[in-house]
This record gives sequence, C-alpha cells and structure tokens, in this order.
Amino acid sequence: MAEHDHDHKSKSEAGHSHDNVSSLRKLNRKRLWQVLSISSTFMMVEFVFGFMTKSLAVLADAGHMLGDVAAISIALIASSFATKAATSQKTYGYYRAEILASSFNTLCMLGMCGFILFEAYHRLSEKVEVPGTPLIVIGVIGIITNFISVRLLGADAKESLNTKAAYLEVLSDMLAAIGVVIAGITIQLTGWMLVDSVVSFLIAIALIPRTWSVLMECVHVLMEGTPERIALDDLHKALSSIDGVIGIHDLHVWTITSGMDALSGHVQIQETASPQATLEKIAECCRHQFNINHTTIQVEVASCEQKCD
Repeated sequence: MAEHDHDHKSKSEAGHSHDNVSSLRKLNRKRLWQVLSISSTFMMVEFVFGFMTKSLAVLADAGHMLGDVAAISIALIASSFATKAATSQKTYGYYRAEILASSFNTLCMLGMCGFILFEAYHRLSEKVEVPGTPLIVIGVIGIITNFISVRLLGADAKESLNTKAAYLEVLSDMLAAIGVVIAGITIQLTGWMLVDSVVSFLIAIALIPRTWSVLMECVHVLMEGTPERIALDDLHKALSSIDGVIGIHDLHVWTITSGMDALSGHVQIQETASPQATLEKIAECCRHQFNINHTTIQVEVASCEQKCD
C-alpha cells in the first residue's frame, strides 16, 4: 500500500517561512532602491569626469556603475515579480525570476570585464594624457559612495542570490574606485600614464573569479542541485533513524529560490507504524535539523512478505 501526503501539521510553520521570505524581500527592495539612487547619481558624475579626463580607469568604473544600475534595476524587477501568486501554469509562482535575474547580471558583468580587458590592452600602445588630480577626487567620492551601498546590501547578500549579484556589482565598483585613486596618485607622483590601463586590467582580472562563482551558484539552483548547506547523506541518515522507517529512496532536495528549499522522496515504513505519525516526524526532522519547510513524501507500508524478502 502506498500513501501520498504533505505535511499538513506544518502549514502554519510553512506559512511563517513564506512570510519570512516575503518580509526579507521587502527589506531587500527598500535597500536596493536606496542603492539604485546612489549609483545612478554617481554614474552620471563619473561618465562626465571620464570623458573630460580621458581616463579609462574612470570610464571603466563608470561602465561598472552602469552595470550596477542595470543589475539593481533587474534585481528590483525580479524581486517584485517573485511576489506574484502561483498559477495553474506556474505552480511554484515566479520565485525563479530572481535566480534568472542573478544569472543575467553576472553574465553582463563578465562581459563588462572582457570589454575592459580589451580596451586596457589597446591602451597600452596608445599615449593618452590623463590628469591625476581629477582621478583622485572622483576615486575618493566613488569609494565613499560604494562603501555606503556595500553596507546597505551586505547583510541581505547572504540570504538572496538576487541581492548577492547586485552586491557583487557594487563591491566591484568600490574596488575599481580604489584603483582609480591609486592610478591618480601614481600619475601625480611619477607621470606614468600607462598605470591607468594597468589598474583597469587588474580590476577586471580581480572581478572574474568571484563573478564566475556567483554564476555557478545560479546554474546550480536552475539545475535543481542539492543546496550546498545540506549534506544529502546526513539527511538520509537522519530520516532513516526515525522510528518506523525501514527504507528511503528517490530522495531529492532542491532550491526554489534563495531561502526556500524543498524535498521529495519515498519512505518505506513498518506495517505496524502509523503513516501520518511517521510523516509528522519526518517533517519535523526536516524543519528543525535541516531548515526544509516544503516536504512531499510518499509513504510505502512494507508487508510481512516484503520484510522477509
């Protein structure tokens, strides 16, 4: 005999889980709006300074800021889109919109790094006069501006891949602003103009590994891989140790969106065990030991003949 069931007892706790994700998303949106305002204003300032000074480092940073504005805008749209209710065609709702947005943002950032590397390489053979003082001024302003944005998004980046991609964009701009200051000081002290291209090259190289890492996280979620925080063997052992459980197979765990994991599986129980009581124990174990609130378990009651076999 087989029984399909969901954890009815945990509906209230699952509801709280949805509420927590929703509250976090609202807070994320508020902070993303603040960062968007800061980034948009500074981006315009940098573009003006970059064209006036002919500095690739400043223009590279302005390009990063443009990427920031686009990334944060996409993150905001995706976060709002994810609040749409589930439908008969989209039974999980639109939570994955945030993961798709994160993937798009990281791909754009990798493209931006490639463009900066290309431009920096060509600048090495060109003699472009770049004034040092404006670079130092714009760089210092950039460090302060991006530091504020990094502080705003830092905590949320740990909970959401969507915010993490935007946070990475802002962090990269702060590094670029530091590079701009270094380039400006070097030009002022030595007159070595090529430092502008060298700094731009180093900034782009430094950003690629971390950006790639975030992209791989997004791909892992889209491929419905097991969340990194969960050791499937440990989960299997924990469920197998529950009274009445004699076998587990087809166990799957995946991430719907950041902060929302799901589990499905088949559990074989003793003939004398209560299916409903066993389901409740499994759901409790998933919630409290592994922070999984969405469980779908098929219970299979083993007959005496099956156990003997």
